[in-house]
Amino acid sequence: DYELCEEWGHLYPVPREDLISFHREHLLHLLAMGDMEKALQLLQRIKDPGVCLAISEQALDQHPNLAASHFLADYLTAHFYASLTTARRNEIQALYIGSKVSKT
Repeated sequence: DYELCEEWGHLYPVPREDLISFHREHLLHLLAMGDMEKALQLLQRIKDPGVCLAISEQALDQHPNLAASHFLADYLTAHFYASLTTARRNEIQALYIGSKVSKT
């Protein structure tokens, strides 16, 4: 159960990479189910911006479905624009525009 594991992570030390992987997989699951609201809530609960950025970027790099890609590109642009390299910004912007065009 995700919530139980999330609570465990708050009580006991969990290696950063394991924490990122755990949240990334649950985020991808929520996005695959089309539950963008819970996906956003998950990202908002993560207090460490570096972890949140890593989760979002890694999830996007796994090439999820169109709606998930659009959500992640939008989230990364809105919350981490200044933290992204120019090349990464351009890549995410192209993906966002492509997903928007494909949705219409």
